Amino acid sequence: MKIKNSFLGVVVFFMCTSTLSAIPFKISEANYQTMIEKSIVSTGNNARLKKVLAKIRNGEKVNVAAIGGSVTEGAGPAKFTDGYAYQFFHALKAKYAPGNGKNLSFNNAGLSGTGSLLGIVRYQHDVVEVGNIPDLLIVEFAVNDNGDVICQRTFEAIIREALTSNSDCAVIALYCIASYGNTAEQKKPVADFYSLPQINMLPVVKEAIANKVFTNEQYLTDYAHPTFEGHQFMCDCLMGLVDKLDKAKSDSPVAVPEKSFKEPAFSGMKRIYPDNKDSNVLISTGDFTETDRSCQTLKKTNTSDFPQNWKKKMDAKSENLPFKMELTCKNLIFVYKVQANGSAEKFGKAEVYVDGRKVATYDGGKAGGWNNCEPNLIIDERTAAKHTVLVKMAPGSEKLGFTIVTMGYTK
Repeated sequence: MKIKNSFLGVVVFFMCTSTLSAIPFKISEANYQTMIEKSIVSTGNNARLKKVLAKIRNGEKVNVAAIGGSVTEGAGPAKFTDGYAYQFFHALKAKYAPGNGKNLSFNNAGLSGTGSLLGIVRYQHDVVEVGNIPDLLIVEFAVNDNGDVICQRTFEAIIREALTSNSDCAVIALYCIASYGNTAEQKKPVADFYSLPQINMLPVVKEAIANKVFTNEQYLTDYAHPTFEGHQFMCDCLMGLVDKLDKAKSDSPVAVPEKSFKEPAFSGMKRIYPDNKDSNVLISTGDFTETDRSCQTLKKTNTSDFPQNWKKKMDAKSENLPFKMELTCKNLIFVYKVQANGSAEKFGKAEVYVDGRKVATYDGGKAGGWNNCEPNLIIDERTAAKHTVLVKMAPGSEKLGFTIVTMGYTK
C-alpha cells in the first residue's frame, strides 16, 4: 500500500526514506502506529532534542551520530546502508531539514560485536574524531552487552561523555532485539538517571510475533540482525519518538548529574596507540612489533577500524620477549583479537600480568573467532596509581601469533 501525499501530515513519521514507501509487514496504519507507540518506553526530558530540531529547521549545522554493534552498522539487509541508522538519518533530514538538508552530517560508528566496554574505548576516535562532537547521538548496545555492572558503567560513560562534551547534545537510547533477548532492563535505570528518551524493540516485537502480526523470520535474518523491514520498523520507531517529542510541550532543561549513577566512573577514557604520544604511557613492545592487517573492518569504509595495533611476531625467538607498559591509571581496558577460524596464521594464548600478578590468560585462537575484538577490564580502581602491565605468550604458544588490538584507560 502506497501512502498518498494527502496523508503526509498524519503518517509522515512512518517513512524512513525521502520517497514514499509501504508500511512494513503489510500492517494497517492504525496498528502500526500503536506498535510504534509501544516501543517508546520513556520520552525522557525533551529539552535537548527540541533544541536540536530547532537547529535543524533553522538550517544550522547539526552532527548526527550512532554508535553500537552490527545492527547499527547495518547488518541484515543486502545493503548495509539500508540499516536503521542510515534510514533514520535520511528520514530526519527529509522531514525536518530545509532544502536538501546539507546542514546535517551523519557518522555511523557501528561496528560488529561492539558492546559498551569496547564502545567507550572507540568513542573518542570513531565518533568525535572521525565525525564531530555529536548534536544527536543514538546509543545501541543492548544485544551485545551481557548486562553486568561493568557494561552499565561503560554504557553510562558513553552517555555522560556525549552530554558533557556538548551541552546541547540529545542522546537516544535504543534497545534492539535478539533471539536471546536484550539488556534493556539493566540499561533503563542508567538512561532514566540522565532523563534520556528510550526505545525498546523487544516487547513490541515479541508481542507482534506472538500475535502473528509478522513472523520471526520476517523481522530477523538470523539470531540478531533485522531484515530490511525490521530495520525500517526500528527507524519508524525512532522517528515516532522524535515526532512525539517534537509535538509535546517543552520540558525545562535538566543538568547532567554531578555524580555518576555507578561508581567508579569511566570518565575521560583515553585510547592508547602504537605511535604513543601520551607522556603518561611508556611502552616497550618486546616481540609485539608487527601490525595486524586483518583486524575488524568497517562496512562504511571497507577498511580496518584498528589499523594501529601490536601483533606478536610469528615464530619469534624463544626468549619470548614481553610487551611491557607503564602508566598511571584507574581503569585499563585491554582489547585483543580472536583469529578467524581457518586462517593460515595460527594464534595462541597470551598471559597478562598487572604489577607482577597474572590476571588473565587470553586465547587468540579459540574456536568461533572471526578476527573479532575481545575487550576485558584488567585494572579497575577508584584512585589512579602507577601500574606495570606485561603481556607474554603462554607456555606452548611461544611461536604462535597474538594481537593486542587497542587499549583504553582513565586517570
